[in-house]
Amino acid sequence: MSRHRFALLTIVACSIAALPSLAAAEGSSYVYCSNGIVCVKAPCPSGDALDLTTGTVIKGVAIDTTRLPLLDRAAVDFPDKLHAGKIVVRGSIQHRDGEHSLPWLVATGVERAAKQSERKHCSAR
Repeated sequence: MSRHRFALLTIVACSIAALPSLAAAEGSSYVYCSNGIVCVKAPCPSGDALDLTTGTVIKGVAIDTTRLPLLDRAAVDFPDKLHAGKIVVRGSIQHRDGEHSLPWLVATGVERAAKQSERKHCSAR
């Protein structure tokens, strides 16, 4: 095997080994719930999200669920559980440029059911 090929394989192997740690660093756990604001045009500040790592509640958050696995999104009760704060999602808060720069929770995975104590920021749920 040539040195060039060996070096390339070493780089590829190291990159693959680093992927799980990079994925873990890319997001946090959130409990998202509807805050009762009803909108007719997106983006809409119709949700609040509790960052479970910091304990911070981010108010007026829009949510992007397009990066969730199809099986998570296809569950019949998924929208109800999501908007009621009954599930913990993995993702990140992003600020997109534009006319209305609302924070967006970009959800990339469903972790588990939310505990009652994690749902305290959800009003009247």
